[in-house]
Amino acid sequence: MSQQQYGLVLSGGGAKGAFEMGVWKALKECDYSLGAVIGTSVGALNAAMIAQDDYDIAMEFWSNLTINQVLDLNEKMTNTYVDQWSKESFDVFRNGFLTALFSDGLDISPLRHNLTRLICEDAIRNSPIRFGLVTVDITSLKPRQLMIDDIPQGQLIDYLLASAALPIFQKQEIDGKTYLDGGFFDNVPINFMLEQNFSQIISVEFPAPGMRKWVRDNNAEIITVNNSEFLGGILNFDTRQIEQNIQLGYLDAMKVFGALNGKHYYLNTQKSNTFFRKFIDTLGQPLSNKKQLQKMLALLNLPGAASQRDVLDALENLLKKTSFKNQPLGLGMLEITAKSMGVPRLENYSIDFFIQAILKELNRLLDENLTLLDNPKIIGTFLTPSNGSYLRYNFITFYIVFLSIRGDLSPERMSTFLSKFSPDIALSMITIFYIHEIINH
Repeated sequence: MSQQQYGLVLSGGGAKGAFEMGVWKALKECDYSLGAVIGTSVGALNAAMIAQDDYDIAMEFWSNLTINQVLDLNEKMTNTYVDQWSKESFDVFRNGFLTALFSDGLDISPLRHNLTRLICEDAIRNSPIRFGLVTVDITSLKPRQLMIDDIPQGQLIDYLLASAALPIFQKQEIDGKTYLDGGFFDNVPINFMLEQNFSQIISVEFPAPGMRKWVRDNNAEIITVNNSEFLGGILNFDTRQIEQNIQLGYLDAMKVFGALNGKHYYLNTQKSNTFFRKFIDTLGQPLSNKKQLQKMLALLNLPGAASQRDVLDALENLLKKTSFKNQPLGLGMLEITAKSMGVPRLENYSIDFFIQAILKELNRLLDENLTLLDNPKIIGTFLTPSNGSYLRYNFITFYIVFLSIRGDLSPERMSTFLSKFSPDIALSMITIFYIHEIINH
């Protein structure tokens, strides 16, 4: 990759900021060179850690983060509950709790303590990656967009907390002025980065409270990394959610940076792709299992003498009826199949390992569901007309019934049976046939 330097912009969003740690991991793996990093709120905290360039400490901080490392909720609340609220009605308890919670604001001294332990101001001041943040001066009602050189020596932690000062937190005062979360001015400070003379910008954005300014320079090259799944609430410091957000940030960024492919999954098609290439080459060819070939052609509404081109065209037409219509045929078929089965999504798969994961999940589902055929009503429902609407069976039910159905059904009953298959289910079925074809031959 070219060593053109990028400006990295990090948005605010509380606990959702773990997503930005995953993006940082992807940036390092893809060898992006950063010249500056600017953040708002939690984005400012992450920006400071990135400027400091101590990845291990930052990941340790996020991986072990709990609400008690951000807010001091316990002792005062516990004592008040034991002494007063436990002896009153629920309404009195609720009102007292909310009053105590918001009257003075939430105490974020644990966060200050952790930042003091984590952040080395001198390292950030001497870093080749320039650091900046956004906050709002309530006293003068003016936004403050500050690069590290604008922040007085020894006050970096104060300004980091000022950038992240939500209204429910205790007041953040610096030199007699009170500050508010920078999201109230610009939660995604791309314009501030443009002012630092960066025309190539990577912007990490996710849904969060705050203002969003229009980007003033239409000529800037902006690479945007968004989250593809829900990140939880801004104060949801659940360990599993944080771990998932870090992984999601990494995978979503790797896809944006072109290191991974796929629409729903995250697939490396360059590494370990022997089976995948065989799968692509074999698609459309006659299956060696004659019964499966007959059923596949019936599913595609093709005659027995159909050519490889006929089969590929029919598969392409089915793919166009799915949400994977813009994917290459082979990749789309594999993703549809994995999604139909519930193969775990948030992993970096080599494409051959992805094929193995599909087979592994298929075998697991078969072990769990083989007793389906003990119920004769199941097959009966597939042979009963239902005005073309798809039944809400899971994939494995379709698969087991499809394999067990006799090939000598009358054309009318076979047509009724096949009408129950959605394009996704039909493509998944055929994908498995071809996976077995390349595995067994």
